[in-house]
Amino acid sequence: MQFVASYPKSGNTWIRLVSAAYALQDVTAADFMNFTEDDETRVSNVIRFGDGTKYYYQAVSPYPIRALNFSAQARLRPAAMLLLEREMAETTTQRPILAKSHHLNGNVDDINLWNPAWTDRVVNPVRDPREVCCSFADHMGNSLEKAAEQMNEEKFTIGGGENLFHLLGTWSQHIKGWLSAKEIPVHTVRYEDMKANPVGEFYKIFDFLEAPNLTVERVEAAVEKTRFERLQKVESEHEFPESTEHQDSFFRSGKTDGWKGELPLRLVRKIEKDHGDMMNALGYKYL
Repeated sequence: MQFVASYPKSGNTWIRLVSAAYALQDVTAADFMNFTEDDETRVSNVIRFGDGTKYYYQAVSPYPIRALNFSAQARLRPAAMLLLEREMAETTTQRPILAKSHHLNGNVDDINLWNPAWTDRVVNPVRDPREVCCSFADHMGNSLEKAAEQMNEEKFTIGGGENLFHLLGTWSQHIKGWLSAKEIPVHTVRYEDMKANPVGEFYKIFDFLEAPNLTVERVEAAVEKTRFERLQKVESEHEFPESTEHQDSFFRSGKTDGWKGELPLRLVRKIEKDHGDMMNALGYKYL
């Protein structure tokens, strides 16, 4: 399977949408507002897959998801991922097809969350942590202060209850895990570079994924259908399936420097202190 794995609000959805537009050349921006985990539309068959879908785990567990702690879910993960891989292979012949994940590249109680047996390639988008803080706070319905604290919390997880757990860790920990991956091919790309040169960066992504019939023109067409302003306009008429109850809109701003007008200086300094080494490694400059 091919995955797009990232810290939340780093470009994961954008990459999956462009990939779907590449695989299904006749789709429109409006088609992306209609997919769900349960339907079988052509768009859904390309974009709905991910390791956060309870069905794959429940299908291999005798107990309800809400009764399982994270360790138990991690033990079920290999079987669940093999089921996901089989369904992705049987559902569509369109390529590329990417499964969504927000897990870091690490372990839960010494159980590896990632295995080359069912992980062929991983696209790993990263984004300025100051921008992530603003967008993540909005997505989760939290304050900026809480989001900044969570981004520096080791073993930080989201989910639980009726939902699957996802291990994020700190922002720096998440990125370091994928940058240091050895057994799985990983293509790391900055969100800011995708915004500045979308055709060039997505061409590199599709080349890494060995997408069929790769041409600049085909990438240009896929990028054009998924431009942020176009998706934002369509979302104003049709709710995006991955939006949360806390958000006014999923496609919030798409900016690369919106944090400068949103994030208080004390939180800017905190994030720069918490994640300075990784920010430097990725080329994110201090204010």
